[in-house]
Amino acid sequence: MGLIRAIVGAASSTLKDEWLEYFYCDRMPDNVIMRRGVYKNEKNNHGNENIITNGSKIVVGEDQCLIVVADGKIVDFTAEAGRYTFDKGTEPSMLYGGFGKGLVESFKTMGSRFTTAGNPNHDQRIYFINMRDLIGNKFGTPNPVPFRDSEFGLTIDIKCFGEYVMKVSDPIKFYVSLGGSVDGDYVIDDKLRSQFDTDFMQAFQPALYQVALQRVSYDMLPGAVNQITEAVKNELDKTWGDNGITVARVSIGGVTPTEESANAVKMAQQDRLYAMNPEMKGSRANRAASEAMVGAANNANGAMTGFMGMGMMNQGGAMFGANISEQSQMNGAMAGVAVPGYNGYQPPVQEPVQTEAPVEEAPQEEVKLVKDEEPAVEVKEETTSPAGAKFCVNCGEPVNGNFCTNCGTKVE
Repeated sequence: MGLIRAIVGAASSTLKDEWLEYFYCDRMPDNVIMRRGVYKNEKNNHGNENIITNGSKIVVGEDQCLIVVADGKIVDFTAEAGRYTFDKGTEPSMLYGGFGKGLVESFKTMGSRFTTAGNPNHDQRIYFINMRDLIGNKFGTPNPVPFRDSEFGLTIDIKCFGEYVMKVSDPIKFYVSLGGSVDGDYVIDDKLRSQFDTDFMQAFQPALYQVALQRVSYDMLPGAVNQITEAVKNELDKTWGDNGITVARVSIGGVTPTEESANAVKMAQQDRLYAMNPEMKGSRANRAASEAMVGAANNANGAMTGFMGMGMMNQGGAMFGANISEQSQMNGAMAGVAVPGYNGYQPPVQEPVQTEAPVEEAPQEEVKLVKDEEPAVEVKEETTSPAGAKFCVNCGEPVNGNFCTNCGTKVE
């Protein structure tokens, strides 16, 4: 019992004219994973849609996989688009298309290879499985999830949202584990979507941990589509793999840290910036001091109260500025740059360079001699006296008569 590729007839012929009994499936919506084949019989109204007549024609689309089921067991499949003829006397074709030989192994494990040996099957069905990407699966973290940010060495609590795309990776496993013999469509209803979303979110957090190990910072997560998809796929394959479903792509629409985590990241960024540039740290301190002065002037308890506090702050600011200068010198020394004033280092004095320029005569400086001052000595002024004059032997005053008019001494 198998499928044989049909020879395509003339382009002008129609499907109903060429084939008396056939099965086909229109393009399925995004929320439909599997659909039972539509039975058409244009020449014989007594056909049975549960019995596939020998020689029936089947059309498989580009984005479809066909499974033939007899009495609840898979008897053949094909994942290659084209027109086929159902032949009960042949072996299963097992055309795996782009799925690889793994699909054949699944068929050998779960399918049923047998022939009817002249005994008709009581129930035969054809199912088409949607092989396109199943899009529109939105997700969001209802509560913040921890993310270890390697850039800052912080555990950041984030919320994120986005969409994930899933697809059928193994039609045989999907039919056996989930699909089954449905009469119409196998639809992703609310109940099934809820299960998919729950499984996805359980795999999403450990996947974020794996992405964090690749040194992807939290704000770069929307651009790490490949890393996140691979990590989520590895986690979900542990549960979805047996169902024949996988994740094709995960897209994150936005990442928002909690307020507490955002403040922690901001402080870490500033600390790292100041550590790399101490001068900028000093500039920030000066700006803070200026803002404090404005606040002191607007102090509700009076400007004097504010400026008293400013005085205490300035004392600490002076020490802080000295530390900044010392830190800047240390950073320069660590970088191999000799910093003047650090560890007693002083730059060498450069000798003036002699040039051949003409020597100009230096102007003569005016030289003045200044006599050192000596202690004043009282000198009695000598007076010139005429010849024959007499003086008092007692006081030395000139005497005109016999007695000194100054002291009364008798002069001979």
